[in-house]
Amino acid sequence: MNSKERKEARYIRRKNKRLNILKERSNKYCNINNVFCFHKVRYYANKCCNGVSYKKSTQNFKLHMFTIVSTTCNNIKNDNYVVGKTYKFQINERGKIRNIDAPHIKDRLVHKILSNEILSPIYTPHMIYDNGASIKNKGFIFAIKRVKSKLYHWYRKYGLNGYVVLIDFSKFFPNCSHQTIHDIHRKYIFNNYTIKVIEDFLFICKGIALGVEIAQKEACIIPNDLDHFIENQNVPVERYMDDTFLICEKYESAQKLLSKYYQICEKLRIKVNKNKTFIISINKYFKYCKWVYYLNSNGKIKCIPHKDTIYRQRKKLKKMIKKKINSKEIINTRKSFIAYLTLGNSFKYIDYLYKTEQNT
Repeated sequence: MNSKERKEARYIRRKNKRLNILKERSNKYCNINNVFCFHKVRYYANKCCNGVSYKKSTQNFKLHMFTIVSTTCNNIKNDNYVVGKTYKFQINERGKIRNIDAPHIKDRLVHKILSNEILSPIYTPHMIYDNGASIKNKGFIFAIKRVKSKLYHWYRKYGLNGYVVLIDFSKFFPNCSHQTIHDIHRKYIFNNYTIKVIEDFLFICKGIALGVEIAQKEACIIPNDLDHFIENQNVPVERYMDDTFLICEKYESAQKLLSKYYQICEKLRIKVNKNKTFIISINKYFKYCKWVYYLNSNGKIKCIPHKDTIYRQRKKLKKMIKKKINSKEIINTRKSFIAYLTLGNSFKYIDYLYKTEQNT
């Protein structure tokens, strides 16, 4: 064997080893008969009632819990389960109208099991560490801390020489491709019936539905190839759902990286919002996840909430005081916002909130 043949043989061995690990993980977690056993389903049935026990549907669910759990197990195993309709409504989130599809509690039970028992253990090992959304022990605070950490380490190594690249996807959930998700399922799950069950609950509308727990897991894994592509370029990266932050040393390298990034997005059928995708000098203010960051010449990182967030919260508190809402609710709202502001350098506004609390 010459050197090329030896390299090819090593590559095939590594590829087969990775495939065997995927198959072992799929066999361990993707067996519907093992997942939908009575004690597991009952455990997640109790979880579904947390925080919504005041609802009539939840109270009825609790009254007939044992019957519902046993019928759910049998129907899923025998392919007799009928997916119910969702409650469709709109919410106004920071001026954006979002269409929510809220499933019935019986369907939510199945979503919770599929998400926690199958999708989480299958997908999590393949995600990069800096993917912060919808993962246990991570989240929004994790993403903010990681951005600060990356800016700090970049300054220690390169100073203020560098460019921040901010990438945003256009209507990410409604534009998620069913074919892309199906390809991901075929890649990681080696059980056709398990794939069918997941897709029956997932593909209920165009794209994937906001308000469905398994949709959050799928949204985390869809851009996974993009995350690994950036990480392989030795570029600091942080992604929180559809918002991506990365740093490049030169403007030209940032442009080249973005052009390759767009090509991979086309393969994954992801639409990038080019109006919200920027290349900014690292020593200028930039916004990521509704927080404004600034790296000054001393290496100090300022992290301030966006002014719109402060204006909106101030209006909310004034309205609550005008309507003479219970003082305990006003105090709790103020305290929760103060806890949010402590993530960054918002000392002046925290002081203002404490003064207004004394006045009220």
